[in-house]
Amino acid sequence: MQKPSKGLKRKLFMAVVATAVWTLANPAFSNQLPYDREIDLKGTTNTRDIGGYQTGDLRTIKQGQIIRSENLSRLTANDFQKLEEIGLKTVIDLRTNHEHEKAPTVWLGDNPPQFFHFPVGDAENDWFQAQRMMMRKNRFTEEQSHELMVDGYRMIAKEGTPSYEKLMEVVLDQSNWPVLIHCNAGKDRAGVAVTLILEALDVDREIIMEEYLLTNEMGRSEEKAELMARESKKYQRRGKTPSASAWYPVVGVQAEMLDAFYASVDKQYGSMDAFLTELGVDHDARSALAASLTTEQPNLVMGE
Repeated sequence: MQKPSKGLKRKLFMAVVATAVWTLANPAFSNQLPYDREIDLKGTTNTRDIGGYQTGDLRTIKQGQIIRSENLSRLTANDFQKLEEIGLKTVIDLRTNHEHEKAPTVWLGDNPPQFFHFPVGDAENDWFQAQRMMMRKNRFTEEQSHELMVDGYRMIAKEGTPSYEKLMEVVLDQSNWPVLIHCNAGKDRAGVAVTLILEALDVDREIIMEEYLLTNEMGRSEEKAELMARESKKYQRRGKTPSASAWYPVVGVQAEMLDAFYASVDKQYGSMDAFLTELGVDHDARSALAASLTTEQPNLVMGE
């Protein structure tokens, strides 16, 4: 039997990269997490409601209005039905044109929402090319993958402004709610989108970071990293392949990544407030969003 060429091996490995994470969303691997905000879908992981967080003035974000997720291309008919039962009105897709075309969302339901595609970054830009090259070589270290992903957040801050401006315009309009925001893995571009919404609502930055890092538990990042490390070895018999810790920054999130986004925003715009204003979310818009998307905390009755 003829041995596969190096080029074929790379194509096979990239196919594994594209589909292995799906394995963990398969019902055979299902493991519902004890979070009220989780929306349990069989065709994906890391779908959750960002309602329930408290703002700086002690108001609470309403539940069931802003949802974040991985891409929707592998959802089952029952998954789509569950989203329809939630009353989903709008889906915002932040994937590149290439990702969008390669894995389109085909709605399997009677009441499809409206769709907006606001790509953050381009598949041919320097960062996406560097990511593809790193994975094709299949020899990267934890330090290399970490630095690449940190640099990806700088790219998002640099190139994502037009898309996030459009996203915030949709989110500011209450008639579009409930809104589901997703990218490919639901962790980076979607994570930044949620960060911007929480910043606009004056949520404490420590809480924003906690919400961001929740992806690692709800998206099962450790399991994904271990799976990718095992698959890496199958397609490269010689030489050292990436360990689970090297894969972790690729499939999960780390505080330094979001910190890099914040630092880039400060460098380019001076402050997060200035950046939000650039996105069309000035003081009046923020006040209006808070008035419609949050509710006052119930009064606590103290025992005598």
